[in-house]
This record gives sequence, C-alpha cells and structure tokens, in this order.
Amino acid sequence: MPFKDGPSRFSRAPGLLTLAAHAIAILLACVSANAAAPMKEPPLPLIPASRIDITAYGAVGDGKTLNTAAFAKAVAACGRAGGGSVIVPPGVYVTGPISLVSHMALVVEKGATIQAADRFSDFGLPDPLPASQPELDKLRKSLKSLISGTDLQDVAIRGEGVIDGAGAVWWAKSDRASRTTGLPYVPRPNLIVLKKCERVHISGVTLSNSPQFHLVPQLCTNTLIENLKILAPSDSPNTDAIDPSNCRNMLIRQVMTDTGDDNIAFKAGDAGPTENITVTDCVFKHGHGVSIGSETSGGVRNILVQRCTFEGTGTAIRIKSARGRGGVIENVTYRDIVMKNVDMAITINLYYADKTEAKRPERQPVTADTPIVRNIQITNITCEGAKSAGEIIGLPEMPAAGIILSNIRITSSTGFNIQDAKGVQFNDVSFSTSPKPPEVPKAASSP
Repeated sequence: MPFKDGPSRFSRAPGLLTLAAHAIAILLACVSANAAAPMKEPPLPLIPASRIDITAYGAVGDGKTLNTAAFAKAVAACGRAGGGSVIVPPGVYVTGPISLVSHMALVVEKGATIQAADRFSDFGLPDPLPASQPELDKLRKSLKSLISGTDLQDVAIRGEGVIDGAGAVWWAKSDRASRTTGLPYVPRPNLIVLKKCERVHISGVTLSNSPQFHLVPQLCTNTLIENLKILAPSDSPNTDAIDPSNCRNMLIRQVMTDTGDDNIAFKAGDAGPTENITVTDCVFKHGHGVSIGSETSGGVRNILVQRCTFEGTGTAIRIKSARGRGGVIENVTYRDIVMKNVDMAITINLYYADKTEAKRPERQPVTADTPIVRNIQITNITCEGAKSAGEIIGLPEMPAAGIILSNIRITSSTGFNIQDAKGVQFNDVSFSTSPKPPEVPKAASSP
C-alpha cells in the first residue's frame, strides 16, 4: 500500500467522522495502555571518597609513554581501598586495555585524554597477524576493549576529558576496507564494554574514534548515560555510538552523537530482553538513527525516545530485524522528534538480512525465529528535506501490527510505503513529496 504522490493528506469522509474518530480513540487507548512510560532516574553508583591519581603510579601524559601498567596499578590500589575515584589529570595518556573494579569512578579531567595505543598486539591480537581470513576470524574472542568491566557494582566513568580509541589504524583493515583492497580484514575491538554491571553512571566525557562500537552496556541494570559527546568520522565503519544489549532500566539523556553507524542501537540476543529504556533530549547527526535491532531474539520492549533532534542522519526512526532473528519488539514510542535532511525518516523493515527479498515476498512458516513487531507509536514528528518519508515492511507470515502514526509532517523526495502490515493507523499525518531540483554545475574557474 504505497503512498507516493504528494502533497498527500490522510483524512476521513465527513459522514464517517464520528464513527472513525470513535474507533481511533478506542485503538489509541488500547495501545497507550502498553506504551512505554518514561524511565525514572536510576539509582546512582555508590563511590567512596578516596582519590587515586594515576601519576602517583608512574603514568606520564606525554602522548608517547605507554601507561598500561600505571593504569593497572592505580585500579588495583582502588580495589584494595574498597573503591574510590581513579583520577586522570590533564595530559595525553597512551594505554592498552583498562579493567575497572566495583565501587570505582574513572574520572577523566578537563584537558585529559585516555588515548588507545595503536598496536593491535596491545588489544589481544598476535604480532605478526595471521595471513588468512579464517585464522583472523578465530581471534575475535581474544579482542580486548580499551575500557571494560564485568560483574561489577557501582561503576562510573565521568569528567570533561576525552577517551579516544585511535580507530584509524583499525578502520584501514576493516571488512569494508577489505572489499576495496582485497586483503584479509582484522576483527576490531569496541571502546568501552560493561557487562553484567549494576548501577552504572557515564557522564560528561567525550568518546571518539572507536575501532568499532563506542559504548556497549551488556546485561546491565540501572544505568544512567548523560551529557556525552560521541564522535567519529561519518565514513568510519561500524562506529555505533551506544549499543545497549540485553539491558534493563536505563536512561540516556542530553547526548550528542556524530558517528559512522547507528547513533543508538538497542539489541537483544538470546541472553534476555532489552527493556525499560528512555532516550531523551539528545542530538543526532551523522549516523543511522536510533535503531532497534537487528539482534532481537531476546525481545525489545518498553522503549521511549522523545524530544530528540536528527540532522543529516541516514535513517532516523528505525526498527530492523529479519527471519532468523526472532523475538518480540513491542511497546515502543517515538515522540516529539524533529528531523532535517535525513535519508529516511521512518523505517520498520523485517528484511534486514536481504532487502531484495522484500521485492518478491513469499510466505514462510512461522517459527520461534520469526520476528514480531507490534504496538509501536510514532507521534509529533516534523521532518524537512528527507530523501524518503519512510516505510513499514513486515513479513507475509507475520505482518507488523498495531502501528499508530499521529501528528506527523514530513517533506521528502519520495513517499511512504507500506507492505505486509495490519492495524496501521494514520491520525493527522501529511506527507509532502517533491523531486529535488537539478544540481547546477559549478562555474569553471578562470585560468
């Protein structure tokens, strides 16, 4: 059911106004009962008052000295003290991986940079590297993130400094680069990975140039992420800003991201659901939008994205999964969103693995690996200058269901497409489409 000609307007015949309005009101009330509620501020970590300066353990912020051992000694001292703040003072501190401990705050002060070493061997890979792709692929589990913590309580990363992943050396050997060079690609580490942690607070710092994903909370509970900048070149491969995976009870607010892939991606593998998360008052520039998926087998539910701005992103509002990914995506609300010059304003697409299949849809058996999308609300959206208004593309055997779009204004070059969806409601929605004017050639410079 495509809507491609514009300007277009969804309206009801006057004689059916009362009946249609009553039906929509009932449907809105039913879905609203399952809508995501704003996440209350999670409890903050409990960090003892002791302060441990890394320079007291031999760290040198000259941008050259390798400080891996100094960081390890400072963190160990923090652990022996029962917790506290490990202070990174102004300077550039080159280091390999840093492992955090419970009841610890890593404080990166203004003027300080934690700079990842540029040798692959510092992050778990052998030197020299194997020559074959299968041998390289086996090394993926050996990778170490620049900053990590597992099974911790009360963890903070804060300050006004920078944590830089030195990603350029990794991007040059990425799978994307391999498609150009024909050479084997090297698996890449993430910048920060916190796994199975309780009460996490990440605030104030700038994260930049991760080899792959920047911030990955996995199986974490009660997490507050606020006032961050996350930056990487727009063409850097797979540099997602924030990827909550199998997490519960999280608030993300006042974050600005400008990266080469998803601005935020909610993921849920088999380890359990990702649920009860609010994203609010954020600014997203280059990137692939605030996404759900494509890993959805554990289920994603009770997600609220509100009062955010997208400018120059690829996709903006995005739900992606595929046959074989499974899981239920439900009770998701995007509201009070402003977009400008995005590629696609809204996309719900269950052909992430192979979008060409959507052009020849064939019903397949429903299994435990069939993804389900239901109870999605998208409201109070304005978008100017999109290439495409968007799409809702479900599966023939499992149509996307219970999707409500209300109070939406989108201007775009192409319209909105709906395929294999049921219970889709448009309430005060308009799409205005117009082809882009032809580009005017630049005048040749005079000799």
